[in-house]
Amino acid sequence: MNKGTDFLNSLGLHKVKPGLERIRTLLKALGTPQEKVPGIIIAGTNGKGSVAAAVSSILSAEGYRVGLYTSPHLINITERIKINDTQISETELSDIILEIKTAAEKVLSEKPSYFEVMTAAAFVYFARKKVDFNILEVGMGGRWDATNVITPLLSIITNITLEHTEYLGETIKEIASEKACVIKPSTPVITAAERQSLRVIEDVAEYMKSDLLVLDRDFSVIKDDNNFSYEGILYNLKVLSTNLNGSYQIINIGLAIAAIEILKKNHDIEIQEQSIRKGLSSVKWEGRFEIVREEPLLILDSAHNPGAAIVLVDALKNSYPNTKFTFLLGMLKDKGHEEFINAISTVAEKLILTTVPSERTADTENLSRIAEQYIDNIEIIDDYRAAFSTLLASSKPSCVTGSIYLLGAIKNLNS
Repeated sequence: MNKGTDFLNSLGLHKVKPGLERIRTLLKALGTPQEKVPGIIIAGTNGKGSVAAAVSSILSAEGYRVGLYTSPHLINITERIKINDTQISETELSDIILEIKTAAEKVLSEKPSYFEVMTAAAFVYFARKKVDFNILEVGMGGRWDATNVITPLLSIITNITLEHTEYLGETIKEIASEKACVIKPSTPVITAAERQSLRVIEDVAEYMKSDLLVLDRDFSVIKDDNNFSYEGILYNLKVLSTNLNGSYQIINIGLAIAAIEILKKNHDIEIQEQSIRKGLSSVKWEGRFEIVREEPLLILDSAHNPGAAIVLVDALKNSYPNTKFTFLLGMLKDKGHEEFINAISTVAEKLILTTVPSERTADTENLSRIAEQYIDNIEIIDDYRAAFSTLLASSKPSCVTGSIYLLGAIKNLNS
């Protein structure tokens, strides 16, 4: 992407700049593209991307043109911006980024962030391509996230656990308050949040006079052998199946179907039952309980925080009962290392620790000292390429996890 990529990379991938003033000013200079396409915004700790992909797949199956904006990417930055599962081309993205750079230099007193530029690029691209909907995954939090400049058709909040505590707060209540800021006045919100975080969302929804739909209260999903069923406000669907692996995905699927119900009920958007079934059976979301080899078993899962580790372990136990795994684990510095390792230790026979190809990688020696409390068989192979080669040579069931950046690098080895 040449000059476009150079400018984007100069902004710093992980540099966080709270506030919405820059993105709003920038989008105004670009013709307010965020106001030209009806959208859905999805916040939460885990499952955002899966929900976004499922909603997009269902709407696409009905024949709509659907823009999908997610982050981060696994291999190529163009993965972040798609229309009906087709990525933006590198040339188009580069051209739009250079337009944004020119606009930013005219109207901003400081450089925008990497995420602000990519979010603006998504809005511009979707508006120009005249999509029917855009589905937006919040990058971090909600209150100050660049995606939170739209007035959506509806908001979705998946679940809430401790994450990004240096930016979002040190308690579940504080983090939930940040994420609940995607709720807009008199706009429906759907959630799978529980306990303390749910109470925060309920309070915000009540204040905003927004209808709130809660998993297992207003709609439900029930696992049944290899299929599952859904019961909600409009649909009572039996014998559903999905292309997404992992038992935890049925919660994400439930949120997606509830969103479709709201679109149909509140906005009279035509969506047939057969489109729901087709969309769920064909949805793709790489790096989430992705089975890349059946025998011996090898799974890639982008769990990167303790909450995600718990649902990964539950999925492994449900899908492969009484099975112990060799884990290849690399994590970033700011994640809950001990809680994560403690969670996977219940199904771990061996742990291989490696570095993540990121300046934020956690030190493997420190991870090893933590892991020794929970797992007996530990090996350190700092080079992730060598570590993955060791895993490939193993005859044991294996799982790579801990960071989406590690998964992206490993997938790139085989691409």
